[in-house]
Amino acid sequence: SGGFTSEGLTMTVYILFGMAFLALGGWISVRLRHWFATRTMQRRFAIGAKAEVDAVELLERNGYTVRDGQVRASNVFLVDGEPVSYYVRADYLADKDGQVFVVEVKSGDTAPNPKHSATRRQLLEYQHVYQTDGLILADMREGVLLKVDFGLDGGAVWERQVPAVSWKALALAGGAGLLLGLLL
Repeated sequence: SGGFTSEGLTMTVYILFGMAFLALGGWISVRLRHWFATRTMQRRFAIGAKAEVDAVELLERNGYTVRDGQVRASNVFLVDGEPVSYYVRADYLADKDGQVFVVEVKSGDTAPNPKHSATRRQLLEYQHVYQTDGLILADMREGVLLKVDFGLDGGAVWERQVPAVSWKALALAGGAGLLLGLLL
C-alpha cells in the first residue's frame, strides 16, 4: 500500500529531531562565540582604561604635566584632488620643559612596540596632524615612556647613504650599450 509505515515515520521523526538538535547546537555555538568576544572586548577596554590612568601617574613621575586627555584634532588630505577631512584622537597632550608632546598609551602584547606597523603608522599620523614638539609612546606593560621621532620637522633622523658614482662603471655600461646597439 502507499501509506507511511511505522518504520518510515520513526525515521522521519529521528531526522527532524536530528535537524532540530543541529540547529540548536549551531545557535548555542553562535551565542557562546558572541559572549566570549564581548567578554574579551570588555576585558581589553578595562585594561586599556586602567593603563591610561596609570600612564598619567607615570608621566607625572617623569616630570611631565598632562594638559588634556582624549585630544581630538582634524586634518585634511586629498583624494583625486578632492579634500577629505577626518579626525584623530590622541590619548594625552603633556608638556615638559616648555615642550608639548602627544602621548599614546599602549598596553597590549604587540602594540607597545614602536616597530609594530599599526602603532608606527598611528604615531606617524599624530606627528603629522598635531605637529607638537614630540611623541611619547607609553608602554604600560613595561611601565616606560619612549620618545619617538620620525624626523618630520626637517631634522634628519638618519642620513641616507648614497653610493659614489664610479666613472669606470658608467663608461663600461655606456660602452656595453653602444656595442649592443650596433649588434642589433
